[in-house]
Amino acid sequence: MYHHMESTSTYNKNNPFLARISERFLLGNGTSQKNTFHLTLDIEGSGISYQIGDSIAIQPKNDPQIVDKTLMALRAKGDETVVDRQSCSFSLREFLSNKGNVAEVPRKLIGILAERQTDPNKKERLNLLISEGQKDILKEYQKAHEVWDTLAENQEVMITPQELCSILQPLLPRFYSIASSMRAVGNKVDLTVAELKYETNGQLRRGVCTNYLCRLVTLHDPVIPVYIQPNHGFTLPENDDAPIIMIGPGTGVAPYRGFMQERMERGAAGENWLFFGEWHRDTEFFYEEYWSELMSQGKLLIETAFSRDQEHKIYVQHRILEKGREIFDWLERGAYIYVCGDAHRMAKDVDAAIHQVIKEHGNFDENIAKEYVKRLKSEKRYLRDVY
Repeated sequence: MYHHMESTSTYNKNNPFLARISERFLLGNGTSQKNTFHLTLDIEGSGISYQIGDSIAIQPKNDPQIVDKTLMALRAKGDETVVDRQSCSFSLREFLSNKGNVAEVPRKLIGILAERQTDPNKKERLNLLISEGQKDILKEYQKAHEVWDTLAENQEVMITPQELCSILQPLLPRFYSIASSMRAVGNKVDLTVAELKYETNGQLRRGVCTNYLCRLVTLHDPVIPVYIQPNHGFTLPENDDAPIIMIGPGTGVAPYRGFMQERMERGAAGENWLFFGEWHRDTEFFYEEYWSELMSQGKLLIETAFSRDQEHKIYVQHRILEKGREIFDWLERGAYIYVCGDAHRMAKDVDAAIHQVIKEHGNFDENIAKEYVKRLKSEKRYLRDVY
């Protein structure tokens, strides 16, 4: 039995530690249509300690190119002085770089533009976006625009730098599952980061924080504001003999690398079973070497679902159904089941598959299967980290 160490740190949202990236490389073989990076943050000298399943909060900065576009659309230089909600002064460029969310168009901004717009067609369009019962149209518009192109499309309107800064949403920290065990790596934090890129309104958009981490920050430069976000229960069983089933497609696999490092360091005897899915085996099998090494030592079972390697799409939930009999046996033997990754689609489909497996292989009716899952949850044996 090991003693539970708390995640400790004097660092928090208002007082983050400035970490550096010591390593950054593409996962898979680097020829995928989408880029997923492995990053190592160096937290040497911080005194920060973290636990298995914790996340790290990262306070990003906006892309200088987007800041320039915003300044241009605002017809500003960037050296103008603005104040935030706490009455602290900043140069406009500094505020737009570090404080304001310039990727999200506030409804309030559309309201001001609508009020002052002199072009009747544009005025009508803006008014429609903020009229009663048009939430969906507004959402679609906001999804397709950033602050700079909304301003650029409404050059008839004058908005002062202070007005804009007063209505921008704050630039918030982003949370990433930690992909390492401190017992194994020391004063480092490993992350698995999928770069977000998409096109809207004829413009290439990049995820604010993934772009910051994967492209903007210079290696070995201690500039990244971080603090630890505790796992709230998404962690290994105290009992090292308990079997664990880890379900994590895509970057959802991150915490399980930490789980396995930790279990190996602890010499845990419990069985480990990983379900991983991505597009293609040869370009997106993240950490394949590590998993293979563990498999060859008899420490890990792995099921993979590579959705685009065959005609019909195969996802992790299909593998769960295929392995239903064994999964149910593991659960009956006290296994813990973990789900990490995309909340919108995957987590629902996986949850349905788990219910199905329990119902079918336990020979239960719908209600008893639901009770069984409820019990797993109340015993903290069915844990989810979805985002």
